Amino acid sequence: MKPILYFYRFLAKYKWKFVPFLLVVMVTVILETIRPYWLKQIIDNSLLQNQSRVLFYLILFGVSTIGGNLTSALSYYLGDKIMISTSREIREAIFQKVLELDFAYHVNKSTGSLISAFRRGDSAIYTVFQSLHQELFRVLIALLVTLFFLFRVSPPMAISLICLFVINLFLIFWLIKINLKTRVELNQSEDDISGIITDSLINYETVKFFAAETKERQRLGRHFIDWTQKFWNFSNSFRLMDVCIGTSSGLGILFILFQAVTKFGHDFSLGDLVMVSGFITGFYYQFFNLFFRIRDIAKNLTDLEKYFGILENVVVVKDPITPVTINKPIGALTFRHVSFAYPGSNDKVLDDINLEIVSGEKVAFVGRSGAGKTTLIKLLLRFYDATAGVIEFDGVDIRRLTKSYLRSLMAVVPQEPIMFNNSIKFNLAYGKENASWSKVKKAAADANILDFIEGLPENWKTEVGERGIKLSGGQKQRLAIARALLTDPKILIFDEATSNLDSESERKIQQALNFASKSRTVIIIAHRFSTIRNANKIVVLNNGIISEIGKHQDLIARGGIYRLLWTLQSKGKLLTDESIVEA
Repeated sequence: MKPILYFYRFLAKYKWKFVPFLLVVMVTVILETIRPYWLKQIIDNSLLQNQSRVLFYLILFGVSTIGGNLTSALSYYLGDKIMISTSREIREAIFQKVLELDFAYHVNKSTGSLISAFRRGDSAIYTVFQSLHQELFRVLIALLVTLFFLFRVSPPMAISLICLFVINLFLIFWLIKINLKTRVELNQSEDDISGIITDSLINYETVKFFAAETKERQRLGRHFIDWTQKFWNFSNSFRLMDVCIGTSSGLGILFILFQAVTKFGHDFSLGDLVMVSGFITGFYYQFFNLFFRIRDIAKNLTDLEKYFGILENVVVVKDPITPVTINKPIGALTFRHVSFAYPGSNDKVLDDINLEIVSGEKVAFVGRSGAGKTTLIKLLLRFYDATAGVIEFDGVDIRRLTKSYLRSLMAVVPQEPIMFNNSIKFNLAYGKENASWSKVKKAAADANILDFIEGLPENWKTEVGERGIKLSGGQKQRLAIARALLTDPKILIFDEATSNLDSESERKIQQALNFASKSRTVIIIAHRFSTIRNANKIVVLNNGIISEIGKHQDLIARGGIYRLLWTLQSKGKLLTDESIVEA
């Protein structure tokens, strides 16, 4: 029932439009269903040669036909007015929820499966609305109109129709269970296929590098074996429905018509026979419509359950109830006894980190992969909250700041920047859309990418492609650096931001970083030590703890892990676990 409650919670906003819509649908069904009664009157009055009455009922038949067509169009128009607005609100609400969910959710999600949930959910919203209020409502109104006239001419026939309706309802619910079971299995198989296709498209470069096109095609083909069987099971459930509903309804209709024929001539006119035949034969197809409407509702409720289920995901890293802001932030950081283990794990990634970063300092974090460098930044950005301890921004616990406000004080240049499939200008100004044109160009110049942009045929309007695929690694990183500089953050974070730059570009970026560090705090995570030699403070992490802190020359002279890392990198050797232990 949860999907229905969510559905009507969104629809409730349009309740004053909803009532007229249902009234129009009701009028439409009555006009469409009542026609056999007008035919009865036309025939009976024709036999009595009452031409004025015949003409009167012919006019009513015409009004029913034309009026029913017009009100039907009006009902769909009114329904669309409700659904277009409702669908938009639902999609925006769920999209916003996905964006608000924690970093952990996005790390663990399957993009292909999530896209399938959005696609099927969007479709289900329309289908459930139409099935409930246009189709199923029509069947029920048509049944009531038919029963009203049948009870007037022959209560036994009306009771027979009620019995037939109940029998078919039981059959329908039994068949729907079978149909939905096969549908769920087919959906799971389709999600697997969607995941493979999405994964291959996202990683198409890897596929090309290893000439694995045939391998990927075969991998998809193996999953299609299961999909084919599931599809046959799903398809055959409809054939079962054709046999069961068709046979049951056909026998029931024949029985009622038999009653009508045997009653003919005994206070049962030719017009009555035509009316009953019209109502009953017309209602025969309603049983199939009833099955498909209930089946569509049940099937789409399954899709809506997954779709609306996104709204039930809990945001773990929450904003404070009474947030604060910092008066004139300067970018000073303090880590007090900070420890962290990823959700579901008891292994600490960081253990009792104590560190103070003064405003305007350039601080570098170094260490082998897995030492906890990037995790520390994730805690600072509140992608996760520390398991223990406190992180303070200008003396304020960052948990007292809203996440959006906290992150507005910082800018990150990641190791692998991802760009929107849009223009260079859109991507560069993404963090500050209202920035002046001079500031946009200055940020590009500081990041050593202005000449490249203005040398392109379409310069700032150049499309970068999905995930920035039309740009080289170095170009993407310089564009990401410009994007970060444009926001003028109090803290600028570089996570291996110069790893894909050539020596000349790296030198120019270093000049920009040196200039940027005069007015803000700069944090650098780096494996290339050439980018951190001039840092005010170098923090060496090893197995989640701070093993050394100091300047480059001091750490070299100390002869610890940093010196080992420096020596190995200078000689072009690979770092091994054994060499760290020996140090």
